[in-house]
Amino acid sequence: MNKIEAMRAFCLVADHYSFSAAAQTMNLSNTMVSRHVKQLEQHLGCLLLKRNTRKVYLTDAGKQYRQHIKPILKKLDLIEHQMHEFNVKAVGKLNISTSLEFGGQYLAPLIELYRKKHPKVALNLTLSNTPVDLFNSEIDLVFRIAPNLPNASHIAQSICTSTLSLWASPDYLSTAGTPNNPEQLREHKLLFFNHSIRKDHWLFNKSNQMIAMKLPWDWTSNNGRLLNEAAANGQGIIQAPKYSVAPYVSKGDLIEIMPEFSIKNLTISAVYPHRSELSSNIKYFVEMAKNYFKNNPVQ
Repeated sequence: MNKIEAMRAFCLVADHYSFSAAAQTMNLSNTMVSRHVKQLEQHLGCLLLKRNTRKVYLTDAGKQYRQHIKPILKKLDLIEHQMHEFNVKAVGKLNISTSLEFGGQYLAPLIELYRKKHPKVALNLTLSNTPVDLFNSEIDLVFRIAPNLPNASHIAQSICTSTLSLWASPDYLSTAGTPNNPEQLREHKLLFFNHSIRKDHWLFNKSNQMIAMKLPWDWTSNNGRLLNEAAANGQGIIQAPKYSVAPYVSKGDLIEIMPEFSIKNLTISAVYPHRSELSSNIKYFVEMAKNYFKNNPVQ
């Protein structure tokens, strides 16, 4: 027995003094409404309604039971309505994590748009290059940069793309020479971005196939800004998304090398657990991010 449906059926019959009217309201057959009421009476062990071919009457037990459960059903309806509103309107909290470089350079205008449209959301952004465990943290949504994000437990939606390339300063190249292929990189000072989804490899496009190479790193850091600065100061070669080094490239402090080996479609994805796929807060932020970056592509 579906107790809630049975209670609703009884109250509607009692309100209308009619099984057919209750059936029409619930979009059920008269037989099903009658069955609901009969099952409820059997469960309670007392007669709630008396009926004949012409009329329906409430028993004393039915009157008392109706008096008690009608406010409860109204409360349940109110709760369901509030939960529906909670789902269709962005309210509550939204904790987002992204990398220092992407978040710091690109998310401020998007956040402003989101706050204007959804001011009731308590938005919190964490900028970190440390990988996030979405199942054991307070983070709801992450933006991550990678060619792909194969994980069956997560939903990953592409937000935009960039290019993953090698960069060095003109001063460094004039002293150390310019490498022409990945193997020649072993002869150079290489600065590696750790805490990366690429683990301890650099990625290259070779004959339209992506290859990963582990190389001898001169030193490593989990901060892309530090690596960009070091490369711009002539300390070595870095591999970084084009958007990350755009300010240095525009000033001539960094130039791209070996462009034929660059990854052209570096995917920036919004990632969240399957359990959160119905969250309005996440849904609206991801959709807004897609639209925003469609009109404002990254470098």
